[in-house]
Amino acid sequence: MPTVPNTIGAWARRRAGGEITEVRDAARRRTGSRVWELTRADGARFFLKVAPTPDRYTRETHAYRHAVPALGHAHAPVLVDSDPARLALLLTAVPGTHAAAPAPGRDARTDRAHRADRTDSTERYRQAGRLLRRLHDACDAATAGGTDRWAAGRYAAVERQVAALSHAGALGDAERRFVLDRAALLHLLPPLPAAFLHGDLDAHHLLWDAAGPRLALVGFAQARRGCAAEDLVRMAYGPWQRDRGLRAAFLRGYGRELTDAERYALPTLAALDAAGTMERGARHGDDAAVARARGVIGALREGAGAGARV
Repeated sequence: MPTVPNTIGAWARRRAGGEITEVRDAARRRTGSRVWELTRADGARFFLKVAPTPDRYTRETHAYRHAVPALGHAHAPVLVDSDPARLALLLTAVPGTHAAAPAPGRDARTDRAHRADRTDSTERYRQAGRLLRRLHDACDAATAGGTDRWAAGRYAAVERQVAALSHAGALGDAERRFVLDRAALLHLLPPLPAAFLHGDLDAHHLLWDAAGPRLALVGFAQARRGCAAEDLVRMAYGPWQRDRGLRAAFLRGYGRELTDAERYALPTLAALDAAGTMERGARHGDDAAVARARGVIGALREGAGAGARV
């Protein structure tokens, strides 16, 4: 295993239960992550992850032990073993590929292919809603210390992110004031439904196995207790805005509509999520992530996001 540090590789080989015949670097570009895909001699696949911080390791290990099993067989990886000294996790692989939502309307393909793709996408988002609801309900999700402590923690986090972005010259004064003003509204929000969050829900963490057909949810390094609407922000200001049919499919799987309080809170939560995404993108040199986050903040500032139906 020449691409894996020797001590971690030896540990993974023992826990995988057989000879490893293939190793592939599976880290996402510009995220600072250390991830390898391991293939055993019999074809079984695993992912070996080394968390960048003890906090990330603790979050992910806790999620895989206490919440992820609620998703059901083949709908999420299984934790084979973890090692706190190495911050390492060994996970089973689940079948599937990353699949983004199609743009609504017809394209150059035949009507039959278009309808098949449309049906596929609708089912993916229905299953995504169902899996997220299972995760949200997986364990006691009351926010530690109550709503006030949650709001204070979120405000402190966005203050750190905005300070780092301003210091790096990545955030203008008007953007900085807007994000901090939005964060100040956290204490004024009405009570929001609590949940055990995925914490990083985007297309990269949804794997679609068309042969199933079955969706799997992966990537739990930012899992935590919080408010359910925090996991819905990227849906509301992404695929749901582009295609209302995907919103309907997702919420059908999720089993409920958004509450009035959640709809009211989403623009504020979207601004905070964008600030966090921008800070991580700037830190890792991910210009695309920074641009996407800046676009969300711009839309919110102009009223397009705040005025949109979600």
